[in-house]
Amino acid sequence: MAKAIHGHGIPTITVDPVSTSYEIACQAVLKGYWHGYISGDEPALANAVAMAYPRQVDRIQRETRAPDRASAAATLLEQLIHPGFDPARGAEATRRYVRRKASIAVMEYRKGEAPERYPWTRVGISERRYYKLLPLFAQKVNGRYDYDYDDVVARMKAHLDHVDKARTVRAVALEVLRSHGFGEEAARKWLQRHPPEEAVSAWPRGRRP
Repeated sequence: MAKAIHGHGIPTITVDPVSTSYEIACQAVLKGYWHGYISGDEPALANAVAMAYPRQVDRIQRETRAPDRASAAATLLEQLIHPGFDPARGAEATRRYVRRKASIAVMEYRKGEAPERYPWTRVGISERRYYKLLPLFAQKVNGRYDYDYDDVVARMKAHLDHVDKARTVRAVALEVLRSHGFGEEAARKWLQRHPPEEAVSAWPRGRRP
């Protein structure tokens, strides 16, 4: 592998028996953009994507109700602004990457159109945080979470409200301790050993009024 790389370089444009001329041209145009030879407002960018990946562009236009193919191609192009694949894996890997990016574009549109459909928007947190918290409220069955959305949303909201309240109480307790003469580190250590409600009667040694 090392000898091949030193002799011929790492491939950045790959082809296989089913590669179309439009796919190859699109790779070349995108490579020019990534290296700064083509500006982001160059019409050739969206046109190249539309011609190379017509099925993905048609899907985006249909699912997002884009006014024309150029707009749909621009939406797909936004997903390809930064290369996130290894061209050395071959042309089919590149095609899979583009298909996945088209699916992401459609999914993002659906989220924006109907946010109430998604439990994390009902809770008021990000999708990433929602799935980090989910194991606290649901169990996996055969490798997938199987749960009642309304029940999980209600319990997750209650949990987050409790966390927010505890954070607020702790912040107030820190302020009280500092006003009593505790240093920052001493106040935090005190809160590690005592309930925050006791801060109103807590004083450093020798400073109790």
